[in-house]
Amino acid sequence: MKKLFALVLAGVMAFSLVACGGGEQDQGGADDKQGDDKLKVQLIVTNLGDKSFNDSANAGLLKAEKELGIEYKCVEFGMDYSKTEITMQEAAEDGYDIVISQNLGFGKATAWLKENAANYKDTTFIIYDEPVEVNEQENVQFLCYKANESDFLAGALAAKMSETGIISFVGGMEAPVVHDFLVGYIQGAQYVNPDIKVNVSYVQNYTDATKGKELGNAAITAGADFVHAVAGGAGNGALEAAMEKGKIGIGVDSDQYEFFKDSKPELANSIITSSIKNVGQSIYMVLEDMINGKYVWQPQIWFGMPEKCCGIAENENYQKLVSEDIRAEMDAIEEKLISGEISVKSAYGMSAEEINDLVESAK
Repeated sequence: MKKLFALVLAGVMAFSLVACGGGEQDQGGADDKQGDDKLKVQLIVTNLGDKSFNDSANAGLLKAEKELGIEYKCVEFGMDYSKTEITMQEAAEDGYDIVISQNLGFGKATAWLKENAANYKDTTFIIYDEPVEVNEQENVQFLCYKANESDFLAGALAAKMSETGIISFVGGMEAPVVHDFLVGYIQGAQYVNPDIKVNVSYVQNYTDATKGKELGNAAITAGADFVHAVAGGAGNGALEAAMEKGKIGIGVDSDQYEFFKDSKPELANSIITSSIKNVGQSIYMVLEDMINGKYVWQPQIWFGMPEKCCGIAENENYQKLVSEDIRAEMDAIEEKLISGEISVKSAYGMSAEEINDLVESAK
């Protein structure tokens, strides 16, 4: 926190110099401005290479390293969540100004922060994708995303283009963050086709691509011609099932077409779009505000379409596979979401019974 304050003060002084006629002085680039005071940032993830959630966070921090001049390190600690607490502690004690992670161990990271964040006042902890917990410690920042609105668009597109009248949703864990996608997906599908059927299944983790593929194949056997994977690395198996059976995949979090188009072009070409939760963009925006002195702490910061952190990927494959008329309809729906003309329910605050009722309505 001390270094953040120093950077904020430096930013204010630089602004004052310009305002007082000192603008001709060379302010230099990001590295020159910060010198030895550049922010030391560590990202903690289970693993990179998921072509989705973790890779998005890493991409945002690599961009910050290049453009904002931060000192960046990424730590991959695997799937042994018993190491969450010690990993968080080591990062704090290693002198990092900012430690960033998702809520590792399905709550272990935030539990550790509740007990220990106050002991590391010089470290700011950023937990992304945690809309459930609230932590009133000012060195703990939660970043949250309106994934229900992204998936409203994904569901509307799938239902609009489906030839069988059956689409599918392959989720990771049965958790609020996944349910929020699901709730939006079903609402969007029913918005354009009240009679649409949605096949819903869960891998029960975010890494088992084999199980994801099994569930994708099962949905296709049941008639689904669109397979929406919301399961991290496990979801890549569901996308492969869609590709192999000549069906259409919808990715999640990152633009998965872009991730796969060079390494797996056949898979990429079967992914019509992705429901975006741009973790990397949100992290970059927060770090940029911190460095520029614009950051204001609040328990939760919500990101959505106006910040370009939510929506659907409109890449070259989307342009190729989606007709101009349907693209225009999707644009109109997005405008209504942004304006509030369309209101999307969120899984946060919904009971299990309400979510189940919604699923049953499209079964």
